[in-house]
Amino acid sequence: MAISPNNPGLLIVLCGPSGVGKSTISRDLAEKYSVSYIVSATTRPKREGDDKGKQYQHISKDEFFRRLEADEFLEYAQNYDDYYGTPKHPALDLLGTGKDILLEIDVQGALQVRFQYPQCLAIFILPPDEPTLLRRLEARGRDSADEIAKRFRAAKREIHMAKGSRTFDYMVINDDLHLAVEEIIKIIKHKRSGGI
Repeated sequence: MAISPNNPGLLIVLCGPSGVGKSTISRDLAEKYSVSYIVSATTRPKREGDDKGKQYQHISKDEFFRRLEADEFLEYAQNYDDYYGTPKHPALDLLGTGKDILLEIDVQGALQVRFQYPQCLAIFILPPDEPTLLRRLEARGRDSADEIAKRFRAAKREIHMAKGSRTFDYMVINDDLHLAVEEIIKIIKHKRSGGI
């Protein structure tokens, strides 16, 4: 099923680097605004605390590549040594019923979605500044110092790439979670009313 211009469902892409608060924002949006959250599939092994954060469907690499070959992903990306993908049919089926759906994905995936579905609403979440982002990465308490440094370098690259591309319609700074969520809801309502 393709998304047509007459389709009332809105495809919302929420993107940003590790530690910027995407998962928390996504959960709040799902609670405060009538948006359906699509669970990504990943080859990453389940970690302690996964049930408290972003939800994943954990699958093997063989199963991931089988699904990729069968064109079952809306988008996919490799992040470090693992693969992530958004199941296509749940997303498109919900859009077909007029539901707004939310994808929480990385820059690679956002570029794919923008290319395939130019009418999507793409929002990039920024940290207030680099020191705050580094503190947030450290505060998660689940990565080694080397892993934090790697994620911090990757985050800076993603932010630079996002700012230099035309992929994103809006950039929202997550300094205050409540204000960031309210701003995103206003953006969604504006887009739903025919705005850009």
